Amino acid sequence: MLFNVKAMLIAALALLFTGQVMGEAQIATDPVAACNCPNNCSYKAGHSCKFYSGPSDSSPVLSGTECVNKRGKRLTCVAT
Repeated sequence: MLFNVKAMLIAALALLFTGQVMGEAQIATDPVAACNCPNNCSYKAGHSCKFYSGPSDSSPVLSGTECVNKRGKRLTCVAT
């Protein structure tokens, strides 16, 4: 019985940490990736988006932005 409680606790902690990692992965590395495939294939113009303002995931995140279609090209995440 004690083993089952420990196993359940470990599984719950693993799921908690996995959820946090997946949440971090939602922020794109550049403005084009923030609005296009492979992670955001369903995004359309006007959809909210965010991306890191610099070359690494320790850079500030630009939020309050939206996907914009520039001259029929790929969507790009821009500040609004």
